[in-house]
Amino acid sequence: MIALLAVTLFGLSPAAQAQEDETGFFSYLPAMPTINLPKLDIIPFWTDDLKRAKKAYNTGDYDRAIKFFRKASEDGNIVADWYLGHMYRKGRGVPRDDATAFSYYSRVADTYDPDEPDQNRLRIMVDAQLRVADYYRVGIASAGIKANYKFAASSYLKIASTYGHPGAQYSLGLMNIRGQGVKKNPQQGLKWLIAAARKRHALSEAYLGDLYWDGKLVQKDRTRALMWYILAQQSTKPSEFPSIFDRYNVLNSAANEDERLEAEARARVWAEQYPADGSTFSE
Repeated sequence: MIALLAVTLFGLSPAAQAQEDETGFFSYLPAMPTINLPKLDIIPFWTDDLKRAKKAYNTGDYDRAIKFFRKASEDGNIVADWYLGHMYRKGRGVPRDDATAFSYYSRVADTYDPDEPDQNRLRIMVDAQLRVADYYRVGIASAGIKANYKFAASSYLKIASTYGHPGAQYSLGLMNIRGQGVKKNPQQGLKWLIAAARKRHALSEAYLGDLYWDGKLVQKDRTRALMWYILAQQSTKPSEFPSIFDRYNVLNSAANEDERLEAEARARVWAEQYPADGSTFSE
């Protein structure tokens, strides 16, 4: 299965291939920064325009959301810039435009301050750095940005090591497996994927499931493969990543009853140790 996907950027699993652009607002807890005296010139985190924009965004009224996010962005609010980056990247309320998305993410990433005392602002700054790295990994022809694996890998390593962002851990895992921007090291790649899976990162869980199902890099283990897909389903929703659920159905149908029962038992043990809280970072 994975061999047939070599034409994709990372040789992603069917689920991961479809979802790579939909990681969205994944929740993660960055390391606590050193708290200095508050900065008096910080723009309030939630302005009225931003509140209106977020409410519209959450109800799917993207035209209204864009209007208020742009107003807040004009006032210099990085939260609005961050949301606008997502909307242009995903084509929500506007035609998909990676060059514009990159521009908004870059504005947020440029404000990065490791001593930022506000945890929410820090999370947004770090996530924006991840998105910038994502674009440098693949390049943006319309913006004249060429793919730069080394820059992307270096950024992911910083974000993963310092803040434990599962999106960065996932990307590092794939780049180590593929030898992109770093020396090819599949075992190190697997370690990064497991680290992300411990944070219940659905893409990592799905990718691990396909590796075990096909016996790529690891010993073939259909039970463990099914376990990872059971966990991946718990970590996301059908409306967000339907391909995970489709792929699970394929694997579950191919497994026998003993494999299904053991996979469910293993999944319960993992979930007890690393529970999925179902939360996403949208604030």
